[in-house]
Amino acid sequence: MKAVTHPAPVRTRDRLLDAAAGVIAADGWAAVTMGKLAAHVGVSRQTVYNELGSKAELAEALVLRETECFAVRLTEVVAAHPGRPVDGVTAAFGHTLEAAKANPLMLLALGCPKAGGDDFLPLLTTRPEGVLERSVDTVAALFARCYPEVGLSLSEWAVAVEAFVRLLLSHLVQPSGSVAHATGQMRWVIGRMLGA
Repeated sequence: MKAVTHPAPVRTRDRLLDAAAGVIAADGWAAVTMGKLAAHVGVSRQTVYNELGSKAELAEALVLRETECFAVRLTEVVAAHPGRPVDGVTAAFGHTLEAAKANPLMLLALGCPKAGGDDFLPLLTTRPEGVLERSVDTVAALFARCYPEVGLSLSEWAVAVEAFVRLLLSHLVQPSGSVAHATGQMRWVIGRMLGA
């Protein structure tokens, strides 16, 4: 007789982070309270504090989780363009722009003014390892690993990626057209930066 396997239960911490992401998407960061999260998940407020700590720690946990998920998705995007760094980096830019426009957490984490006047970003910038630096380091390492033929060092990739991110933010704040239009413009910039 074959044993029946059951999926592992979702941890309380993950359920709380999911609930917080849902509240942010619906009502913004200011609407997130520990009491509201407790009610959403069906646990006590003390459990919320035990699992997440302070609201600042919750903000950091949300951004860290989003950054990790983003890195996985970007790895898949880049993997679809082996040996073609301009195509891969351009696709990564387009994917990130599209995702940021649709994801309130990413907008908040990037400090985009279009995300609203919430107090989410100051909670993150009190940490020495800001979300921008973490994202830049992660993406630079990905590009360096996937496109060694470009000949950039890890620190040079970090400079390029930070420039890409800052251009991406400008497209989010003051869009001059569609995502496809912005990505097409960036293809030329990326090509010049990578010497293609």
